[in-house]
Amino acid sequence: MLDTIGVALAGADDPVTEIVRKALTVEDTGSGPSRVWGTTSTSSAIDAATINGTAAHALDFDDWAPGSGIHPSAPILPAVLAVADEIGSSGADVITAYVAGYEVQERLGLAVGPSHYDLGFHTTGTIGTFGAAAAVAHLSGADPHQLSTALRVAATQAAGLKAMFGSMGKPLHAGRAAAAGILAARLAMNGFVASNDSVLGEQGFVPTHATGLDETWLHAGFDRTWLIRDTRIKSYAACFGTHAAIGAALQLRVDPLFDAATIERIDLDIPRICVGVCTIAAPTTVLEAKFSIAFVIAAALVHGPPGVEQFTAASLTDETVQRLTHVVQLHPNDWMGKTRTDARVTYTGGRAASATFDAEQSWTDLSAGERADRVRSKFIALAAPIITRERANRLADRITNDLPRCPDVSIVTDDLVPQSKLQ
Repeated sequence: MLDTIGVALAGADDPVTEIVRKALTVEDTGSGPSRVWGTTSTSSAIDAATINGTAAHALDFDDWAPGSGIHPSAPILPAVLAVADEIGSSGADVITAYVAGYEVQERLGLAVGPSHYDLGFHTTGTIGTFGAAAAVAHLSGADPHQLSTALRVAATQAAGLKAMFGSMGKPLHAGRAAAAGILAARLAMNGFVASNDSVLGEQGFVPTHATGLDETWLHAGFDRTWLIRDTRIKSYAACFGTHAAIGAALQLRVDPLFDAATIERIDLDIPRICVGVCTIAAPTTVLEAKFSIAFVIAAALVHGPPGVEQFTAASLTDETVQRLTHVVQLHPNDWMGKTRTDARVTYTGGRAASATFDAEQSWTDLSAGERADRVRSKFIALAAPIITRERANRLADRITNDLPRCPDVSIVTDDLVPQSKLQ
């Protein structure tokens, strides 16, 4: 939750977020019960969730679920906090609803498996709608019938196409999933009637959006497996499929003989699942750059660990980065794990160097304390320029330490106003 709020604050001024905010005519005034993060605005819960969900995914810096491949929190948390602002929920209720939505979402994502993604659907937008619906229904006190109805309504709203990758459409998927989840839950709580077949029926969501179904995950008890524990926190503001290439580049830079200026060729063995997702060869926009393994490894080789500042219009015109981007050769492999990349660089004169990196292992190898420190450091780096370092540290303490005992979550959301607008 801390990580999602941090990346959303940093994404609040991103062009896609500003466009969505403008399209919904949300101005810097109070016009509703729910906070629009990173602004002085409040709005309706549905509009706030749309904007905040878009902001949370705008930088592609939000968390990732290794099982389903969903960015799990961007659809769920903005929906939950928008409704919590409206009804005055406690921190404990928010946490419980968030976990409930996450667990339902991830189980359904695992059940439809990779075929759903392979058909061209963006799971953050599609499956994320179910997660948001389950979370908001739970927060709203839904009974079992109302909860199942919310999921049925979510099924007919779920949308998101991989064709939008590298464009503003991708972050919008998260915002629309958050909003659709709220609508689904509210309709259900008000007696809406939806077809019993809309999720698993012959013409329901699963048969029309996947070629297979692993029903094991639909029966996995919540008291036995907590999938939320497997969440991965991103280190870089780009598609997770590029992170292993970045890690390999950073290893190559440690070589005392490393010299980016004399690299003539870069060969990358990548998992085949990355093809068509993050293999844009010559990105022309910042959003495309986040889905270009060639660009991110070139940028990492030249500049080191890529921060948010590496994904700007200026970075796309860096001559050295551009030259290296064009000497990358990608070699997809079926045998390779989906979070691994093997890199080999060839220098002028024939000397070569290689490195292997697994982005998932780099997270799982950390202790719980190291993970907490990394998440907090990332949050402070992203939030401090927006709300000041002092308030960022206070907010981090409130979320990580005090939220379970917080009587009203507005104590947290009221702190999501930029310093420049507090005067």
